[in-house]
Amino acid sequence: MFRTLFAKGVCFLLSAFLISGAAAQTSREFRADHTVGVDLGLSLVSLPFPGSKGAAVNFNLSDQWQLGLSYMNSGFEVNFSKLKLAGFKERHAGLVLRRFFGNSFNLSGAYVYRSNEVFLDPEIYNIPVTDQGFRTEAETHMAQLGISNHWQFDNWSMAVDWITLTLPLSGEVTQSVQERVSEGDRDTVRRAENVLTWYPNLALATLRVGYMF
Repeated sequence: MFRTLFAKGVCFLLSAFLISGAAAQTSREFRADHTVGVDLGLSLVSLPFPGSKGAAVNFNLSDQWQLGLSYMNSGFEVNFSKLKLAGFKERHAGLVLRRFFGNSFNLSGAYVYRSNEVFLDPEIYNIPVTDQGFRTEAETHMAQLGISNHWQFDNWSMAVDWITLTLPLSGEVTQSVQERVSEGDRDTVRRAENVLTWYPNLALATLRVGYMF
C-alpha cells in the first residue's frame, strides 16, 4: 500500500511538472518564503536490508540551510502459515542538516540513532529458552553523509537522495542471548551479536514526495 501510494504521488508530481513547465517560484525562492515541510521517502536500493521507508519533517533556516528530523525503517520476516520463524528490524532516527548550493542541489550531514532487533522462534528451532523468543537487540550512534536534489513545484516537494552513507561511531548490544547458550558458545554468540552495532548503511536513489507549508 505504501509503495503504491508513493508511486502515484511521484507520477502526479512529474505530470504536474511536465504540464506547467516550471514552478511559479524557483525552489530556492520557495525555501526562503516558507518555514516547514513534511515528506515521505522510499529507498529503491538500501543495504544491507532493502525496502527502507519513512518520513521527515524539515525546517527552512534560510534559502541555503535546512534542518530536518527523519525516521526510516526496514527489515524482513520469515513466516510459515501463522508462525513467525525469524526476522530482523532496523530503525533510524536522525537529525539532518542540509546545505543547498543554488536551486536544488544539496549536501547533508546528520547524527543518526539506529536500533536493531533480531528474533527467532525458539520452538521452531528447538531452542530450550523462554516463550519470549530468541532475541537480540542493539543500538548504534552514527554519522551520515548525503548528496541530494530537492525541488519545489509550488507547495509540493520532490527529491532524490542520490547517495546516503551512514557510518557507525559507537554502539552496544542492549539485549543479548549470550546467557541462554552453553558456556563454551557464549564468546562466539557475543562476537556475532556485536556485528549488529558496527555494520554501515548505504542507500541509493531514495525518492521523497512531500508538501511545504
